[in-house]
Amino acid sequence: MEQIYLRDARKAVDKNYVGFTPNGSSIKPVHIAGGSLRCIFGYYNRTKNIKRMALVSDSKGNIPAGNEADIIYSQLAKDEKIEDSISENSIESMRNVMQRLLSVDKGVYVVKGLKDGMISYSAGSKYFLTSRAMYEDAGEFMGSLIRAYCPDLANYIRDLLESGNDPITLLFGPVLEADMEVFSDQNQHEDLPAFQELNKSTKWFINSIRDGGACLLDNFRHHPNPLTQLRQFNFFCIINLIRYMTLLEALYCGENIRPILLDFSGKIPSFSSVARMSEMSYTQMYKSINRFYAWGYAKWLDEQGYSKEELLNSETPAYEKGKTVSKASKDELDALWTLAKERASEVDGESMYLEFGETMYDMLALEASSHPVTYIRALGTSAGVLYPPDQLHPNKRFVISQDILEMLLRSCVSSGEIISGMEIRQRLWDRFGIIIGGSQFEMQMLQSSGMIMQIDEDALEENFSLFAATLESMDFAEVMADGILQIRMGGAEK
Repeated sequence: MEQIYLRDARKAVDKNYVGFTPNGSSIKPVHIAGGSLRCIFGYYNRTKNIKRMALVSDSKGNIPAGNEADIIYSQLAKDEKIEDSISENSIESMRNVMQRLLSVDKGVYVVKGLKDGMISYSAGSKYFLTSRAMYEDAGEFMGSLIRAYCPDLANYIRDLLESGNDPITLLFGPVLEADMEVFSDQNQHEDLPAFQELNKSTKWFINSIRDGGACLLDNFRHHPNPLTQLRQFNFFCIINLIRYMTLLEALYCGENIRPILLDFSGKIPSFSSVARMSEMSYTQMYKSINRFYAWGYAKWLDEQGYSKEELLNSETPAYEKGKTVSKASKDELDALWTLAKERASEVDGESMYLEFGETMYDMLALEASSHPVTYIRALGTSAGVLYPPDQLHPNKRFVISQDILEMLLRSCVSSGEIISGMEIRQRLWDRFGIIIGGSQFEMQMLQSSGMIMQIDEDALEENFSLFAATLESMDFAEVMADGILQIRMGGAEK
């Protein structure tokens, strides 16, 4: 039989079942913004003048050829974009401010060649929508979901990008170009089996996007700042992207939905049962991702037509054709594949393929520079969803930033609406799969997920009290004289 290449299997699973490529430990929120906004708007811009004006230097101090201060100043003067009284030093100072503005979401810049494929940033209008770049396919996928299942929100975001009346766009006004090109790949999710034959979990996920997006849109219509709205929208995309990845096993294999337990204890796991349980909910999620990919690789082996006899007599898979590995790595991979053969020899059908699929996932984790779990971990920590934010602690827990918390609230509570503590628990679960407290309903969700209980209801209810105190400090809630929590969002109709 032909040599099995692990990279081919991973590409096939990502294309046929996931819809994008969740690989890369350098994924940032700005990549999700770039992809989702481009997909929703349906056009992108070459942004050549923006790059020349704002890209003063990279993190190492390198200045792109043609971006030197004197050249930029001469070009602006020649094009009559500045008055005679403006000095070169003033222009250079303004350019530094421009770069800091575009870098507010940790924009990515590569000086060499100023290639579109390696430049990403988020800003407030269509003029800043770049062509496809590395890591942005996940954002495009989320944009396609929101276009399909929450079209009113997508149309609102599109109008926001079209208007271009935010401060950043106005600052760049003299050098903006409307050299727009069509982006046609706006329905990436439609070919995936999960969205063709909807099971219970897929319907739940779609409804959560629809309901959460509609509520977020209502708050946007009462919010004065377009840049803040786009930032909140990006967080909405990110949290739903993370949920989608952790739901893949439920979407394709019919498994239970894994809850997200938010930790408000402010303590490390060794001193907090809630922190330990939040850490466990993260662990359950990445194990669910592992199992989904093992299933996907098993399906790929079956679809390739490999028989049990062929697999039992096959050579150890290689990562890709022509790639060499060290003797130590080869010995480790050979040992893994031999063990897979031993287990598979005792079973048939799906179980046989699954033994090899699980081993292929383990081998990819060893051979590839990154894999889906590191991708989710990198995005979650940089977006303010997972904690601790450093590489020294691979076991994360769900400790969210105030920006993420505000987005969750605006996706659950309409402008001017007042809801109770029990209602916010229900909506957080229905729209994001989130658990905070220890109510009977929340305990049922935790138990139905198969989570091993290590904390009691009192500890969870204390966690909810800390959540309520956080909302009070943000002026989004108050505890009434009778002890009832009331949550409300402000805002005035624009």
